[in-house]
Amino acid sequence: MKAAAFAYERPPDLNAALCLLAKANGMAKIIAGGQSLGPMLNLRLVEPELIVDITGLSELKQAERSGDDLVIGACITHGDIEDRRIPDVTRGAMQRVAGAIAYRAVRNRGTIGGSLSHADPAADWVSALSALGARVMLRRIAGVRDLAVEEFVTGALESALQPGEIVEAVRVPVMTPSARWATSRPAASQASSLTRLRQL
Repeated sequence: MKAAAFAYERPPDLNAALCLLAKANGMAKIIAGGQSLGPMLNLRLVEPELIVDITGLSELKQAERSGDDLVIGACITHGDIEDRRIPDVTRGAMQRVAGAIAYRAVRNRGTIGGSLSHADPAADWVSALSALGARVMLRRIAGVRDLAVEEFVTGALESALQPGEIVEAVRVPVMTPSARWATSRPAASQASSLTRLRQL
């Protein structure tokens, strides 16, 4: 099966993307890496009238420290995190999670914002970022919302994302010196993921 027909736009900046989403009245989908949305389109699980491609938006590809948080742009890829191309504030926890996602071709294109937006219960970032105390920054023309990951993901494949809104960034707190993390010990064919974070 192939995707139903849709219009396609590749906006030059974030403001243009938000304008397109606002005009679409909920009938648009955002694509970045396409690792989740692509199969959903082909199976016709979603049939948007418009696809807004945010792959080229430099505003969403930044990662920087802001106070006690690392602010990670939504278009940062799993590969960027795995390869330490962004600052590490979790003493290797996020790199471990990123490196266990699917295989390298997926990690090269899949984004942290896309993973959260689709709220797939099998996605590594949903549970890992919740354990790390991360928050999601959501932007629309009217302004910005800031939600804890566990508030943003409302159910299987369901999130608090509203029409006209985009995941702009993820805020990850700097891990304290007393915090510890561990991973599960899966079978060799399974990916490991962050399973525990505690304060001593």
